[in-house]
Amino acid sequence: MKVTYIEHSGFLLDTGDVYFLFDYYKGILPEFDKKKPLVVFVSHKHQDHFNPWIFSLADMHLDTLFVLAKGVPYKNLAVKFSKQLAAQGLNSILPLKKDISTIIMLSNGKELKIRTLRSTDEGVAFLLSYKDRIYYHAGDLNLWLLDGEDEQENKNMEKKYFTEMEKLKEMDIEIAFVPLDPRLECNAYCGLKTFLSYTNCQCVFPMHFWGKYDIIDAFLERYPEYTGIVKRITSKNQKFFIKKENLL
Repeated sequence: MKVTYIEHSGFLLDTGDVYFLFDYYKGILPEFDKKKPLVVFVSHKHQDHFNPWIFSLADMHLDTLFVLAKGVPYKNLAVKFSKQLAAQGLNSILPLKKDISTIIMLSNGKELKIRTLRSTDEGVAFLLSYKDRIYYHAGDLNLWLLDGEDEQENKNMEKKYFTEMEKLKEMDIEIAFVPLDPRLECNAYCGLKTFLSYTNCQCVFPMHFWGKYDIIDAFLERYPEYTGIVKRITSKNQKFFIKKENLL
């Protein structure tokens, strides 16, 4: 498998026989093998997670499916950016509500199971099961604890986040993409640390760190037990080649 960090919360996961593109909004995309299906995920409509340009991918890569959180605008935008989507009547766009599960059959004959979790901000997080491996992209599902915020508000935030983490409890997740936002200052590590405490995750890519790569080193200095699990991202377009339980 190969993971490419694009920018912010944008990642491309190449499993070998399918591409999963998450929350692209800007940056350089690698070339796609046209023989593999491409599934494009959008967790919510915030501009740092959704760029309507993604719909033009349907003209460049005909075997493309779009999985969008409900509330992400797409009808007019898809037609505007893609002749292919306009011609096929938007059949390759799948809007999903919060907290649901569905199974889709990809063009390669394999099933993709998708479960959505409720974000603590906007939209959903995606939990994917493909060929007996589980992948997770949090979107903006995070423990957004703010200094100076009303104490009750922070308690409500904790309750919401822990409720979603219970759904992942002791789950064997192959690869996860989880926020590590420096704007939360002393609370920046809380969401990622909680996720790691709840799950059995082999490989975690921090995201949503606004180009502040040093926060990943700071997290690992505080929690060295996650060295090798939490991956050090140092630049845009960085590629990680992953084997079962190993990172090369």
